[in-house]
Amino acid sequence: MRLTHPLSIIAIGIVAAHTVAITAAVAQTGGPPSHITALKEQYRRAPPRPIESQAIVDLGRELFFDPALSASGKTACASCHLSQAAWAVTDARSTNDSGKLTSRKSQTLIGVGHMGETPVGWDGRNPTLEAQAKSSVATGSMSMRETPTPVAVSVIEERFRSNPAYVARFKATMPDAPIDIDTIVRAVAVFERTIEPEQAPFDRWVEGQEDAISSEAKRGFELFNGKALCFACHRGWRFTDDLFHDIGTSTEDRGRGVALKDEPLAQFAFKTPTLRSVAERPPYMHNGSTATLADTVRHYERGGIDRPSRSPLMTAIQLNDQERRDLVAFMETLSGPPVVKN
Repeated sequence: MRLTHPLSIIAIGIVAAHTVAITAAVAQTGGPPSHITALKEQYRRAPPRPIESQAIVDLGRELFFDPALSASGKTACASCHLSQAAWAVTDARSTNDSGKLTSRKSQTLIGVGHMGETPVGWDGRNPTLEAQAKSSVATGSMSMRETPTPVAVSVIEERFRSNPAYVARFKATMPDAPIDIDTIVRAVAVFERTIEPEQAPFDRWVEGQEDAISSEAKRGFELFNGKALCFACHRGWRFTDDLFHDIGTSTEDRGRGVALKDEPLAQFAFKTPTLRSVAERPPYMHNGSTATLADTVRHYERGGIDRPSRSPLMTAIQLNDQERRDLVAFMETLSGPPVVKN
């Protein structure tokens, strides 16, 4: 019954189109080299996004790392998005400004500027990066809302209005804009959109450097785009479709279903994360429920919790130990040089 849903039809179409394209490429030249060449083209990275204003980027970077943006004055955006951990965290859950654990693992900010109009966050509750930053400061993880002494946004705004250095920066950068929460989060979002994926060994291989990745990783790449069906959701050069799927991980957190209560396939659905620098930010899933990449692969083999909302893309796969190692070896090639916090 689930396969009659429109999203199921789309999902099947994605897999079918991908398979047809690969088969055609092989048929035209009669050999696997063309097959790999065709696959590589689907993952050739896009150029960096144009920078709106370097001055705003620099201001946004300063605000991103400044704990004055939080209610307590002790928590920065960077507290949950560590540059040295692929702009995420290596804990299953982050600690919010109230000193309590958040309900989900912080998502990476790598490549968020390329998302387009897709909703932001694991459950898509915010339409833009600006809205996400504003909600975090006003009522979210930076607000101390879980204490008897939450701090009003106006108090946070006044911190920046009364700081001569920031007054000068805002005046030089956005002279006609007031120093308020909307201007602040605009600058933060402009900075976040400049966080590009690092050049990784995989990128060098796509560009023609055959020894950039191992033979195990090359086999893993073929598995990723074939038998393992990873490409169905983790597609394109950022390795994400930017959509929401129930992959059978959660029994209490309804994810996208909180906002879309009447949409069957939105229940327990979470946004597909990018796999860029994925090896740098374990554990995995929205709740940190798989400790390693190998554990994550096994989750997909098991298929997760079987229920009406489970994505039709979660089809049965069976891998042997070598194939699991090859898949992990491939995913490890998606990490670039470590980023040092500035």
